[in-house]
Amino acid sequence: MAAVAAASSEGIYRVVVRFEDRIVRGTVKLEDLGTMEQLLLNDPHAPLDVMRLTMIDTGEVEEISTRDAKAVFFVKTFDGDTRHKALHFHQNVPVVPGLWVRIHFHDDEMVEGIISNGSEYVLEDGFFLIPTDPNGNNRLVYVNKSGLKDFCILGMRNPPKNLHRM
Repeated sequence: MAAVAAASSEGIYRVVVRFEDRIVRGTVKLEDLGTMEQLLLNDPHAPLDVMRLTMIDTGEVEEISTRDAKAVFFVKTFDGDTRHKALHFHQNVPVVPGLWVRIHFHDDEMVEGIISNGSEYVLEDGFFLIPTDPNGNNRLVYVNKSGLKDFCILGMRNPPKNLHRM
């Protein structure tokens, strides 16, 4: 999954945990979770049930239960860009195999991305989504299915058959 950006050069992930009534922002060490590629290949919900975050406002380390969160966002910056209009149906996106989906949360936030074409999005409590908006702030999202209002498969994304010959 080369399309997924790695952790920052400091060896940390910037994480935003969004609940219905609050938002928690903090950092987590790369060695505590593994690389994003490892997260995508391993059991998707086990490492994220509880996260040890260093809170950005206090610097204190807290264990945050993510079980009731709508999603865990691995972000580029904590500030984001409130004026950014999400792009959909991108033409210049790297081809990543999987299902191209659009999800709506109960709070009407909508995200498009690529998910694994496996059983975890059906059988597990949550799944990882690689956002397809190249200019967005999210690098990776762990989606708790309990936070979803709607889930729509837009298509399949598979590498071209002639890619192996290149």
